[in-house]
Amino acid sequence: MLKLNQNVKYRNLPSEIKTHLSTPFNNREKFTIVIFILFFLDVTCLVPLLANEVRIFTFFAMPFIIVIHIWSFITLFIKLDRYKKKLAFLIYTGCSFAVVSYCAFIVTLKRTYYVFGFNWLIAGTAGLTYLLFTIKMIRYFLIEFPVFKRKKKSSPTWIGQVFTAAPAVGFITGHFLFRSSEAVINTAMSVISLLTACTFSYMAVKFFHQFFFIKANQDIINQRLKQYPGKKARKRAARMQQQNER
Repeated sequence: MLKLNQNVKYRNLPSEIKTHLSTPFNNREKFTIVIFILFFLDVTCLVPLLANEVRIFTFFAMPFIIVIHIWSFITLFIKLDRYKKKLAFLIYTGCSFAVVSYCAFIVTLKRTYYVFGFNWLIAGTAGLTYLLFTIKMIRYFLIEFPVFKRKKKSSPTWIGQVFTAAPAVGFITGHFLFRSSEAVINTAMSVISLLTACTFSYMAVKFFHQFFFIKANQDIINQRLKQYPGKKARKRAARMQQQNER
C-alpha cells in the first residue's frame, strides 16, 4: 500500500507521485505554513470555542490547541537545512492539520448543541459524515493513489478544491445571514465548520501519507539522487577528480 515496485524507474512515475516523494519545504514556506495553521486554528476553532463558552467542548479541544501553539513556536526556530528536519516538518504539518480538523469538528458539535441541545441524531449524522470522509481519504491514499495507470478522473483533487473553499463560503454565508435569526446563523455556520473539518482532515491524511510514503520508498529516492546529484555532490566529485589528475 505504501511500497512502490522496486523495479520501477523514478522517471516513469506519474508527476503527482514524484511530487509526493519530494520534500519541497524551505524556511520561507515553513513560516507561511505555520502562520496559516495558527490563523485557522485560532480563528475557526479557538474563538468559536471561547465565545458563549460551553466548558465540555473547550475541555476536549483546548489541550490540543495549546500543544500545537507550543510546537509551532518551536518549529519557527528550526531551520529546514537537513533532509531529516524536512521530514519532521511533514509530521508537524500533518499533526497540526489533524488538530485543526478535530477542533473544527468540536466547533460543529458545539454549534449544533447551542441550537438544538443534545440531539443525538444531528450529532451522529455530523460525526458519521466526518468519519466516512476521513476513511475515504485514507483509502484513496493507501489504495488508489499508488496505482500508476489509474484514470485521471479518479483523483480527488476536486474534493480538495471544494472543501478548501469552505472558510470563504462560511464568511459569505455569515455576511448574508447576519440579520437572520441566531438559530439560522448557527445552523449555517455548523455546516461550514463541518466542511472545514473535512478540508483539514483531507490535508492531514495527505501529509501523513507523504511522510510514510517517502520513508517506504527511500530506495527510489536514493536512486534518483545518484542519477541527479545536487550541487554539493557535483562540486565534491569535481574536486576529487582534480586531485586525482594531479
